[in-house]
Amino acid sequence: MRLFMIILISAIIVLAIYFLVHRTMINRATLMLRRQAQATTDAAMAYALKHILLQLPAMPESQLVADVWGKGVLAFEYTLKAKKVTELNAKDIELALNAYAKEKHLDYLPSAPKTFVVTDWWTYEQMLHVDVAYIYNEATREYVMDLHKLNQNN
Repeated sequence: MRLFMIILISAIIVLAIYFLVHRTMINRATLMLRRQAQATTDAAMAYALKHILLQLPAMPESQLVADVWGKGVLAFEYTLKAKKVTELNAKDIELALNAYAKEKHLDYLPSAPKTFVVTDWWTYEQMLHVDVAYIYNEATREYVMDLHKLNQNN
């Protein structure tokens, strides 16, 4: 009986260590992918804003859109001063983002029609918020499709 308990406890400890190491490796890979995608999206957004001839003192930093949609969603939010961006529209930004993607031959999900999609656009307290999704993986494509369905129902 004592031998059985030792084997059982050892098996539980080994499984716990395995799952901990596995989870750490998965989280690290996801973080590396997100950082790479964020840097790529930041560069595309800088290109898009310059292409539209919007002169900003500094490129706005992006923030990850909430993880509510799941791990691996590569969508980032940019905040711009609304006074400087009254002539902007989502379509122009999206066209410039995708022109950058084509020019730089960026990788994207083959089943996606575009590399970048402006998923949301709103003004709050004199600030324009722009959400941009980089459709590099299936999770992001599904996120964009879900948002599209939500917008159709509203």
